[in-house]
Amino acid sequence: MDKPKTIKSTKPSPDTRSWIEYTWKEEQDTPNRLEDAAKFLASMISISLTIFLAIGKSSFEVKETSWSIKAAIILWLISLLASFFVLFPWRYRYASESVQSIKAMHRRVVFVKRLLLVISLVLFLASLTILAVTIFA
Repeated sequence: MDKPKTIKSTKPSPDTRSWIEYTWKEEQDTPNRLEDAAKFLASMISISLTIFLAIGKSSFEVKETSWSIKAAIILWLISLLASFFVLFPWRYRYASESVQSIKAMHRRVVFVKRLLLVISLVLFLASLTILAVTIFA
């Protein structure tokens, strides 16, 4: 029978332990930071749409509104919805007794929230660009 191998290690220094705990805490707080960013983005989307409606009111009042303005408004609204979905309290399934299941659920939460936030940002910037070019060109 083989002799069991002994694993030797040293206790991490206080500095190392502090940084490990810091990164662990930051990873756990990622969903909250993504939600904060989504709140900020949703506010910016709403404020900028209000500004565009005030400045370019005549462009929006035309009966034959151009396809680019319609597309920009649709993208704008989808962007707003995506940012709200980041904040939506989805029901995530996991086994509360299993650390692996909790970690996997956390990774899914972060992935979904980050994806929705990126989609929201890209659509917002696209709609902002379309409207700016259409109204101010």
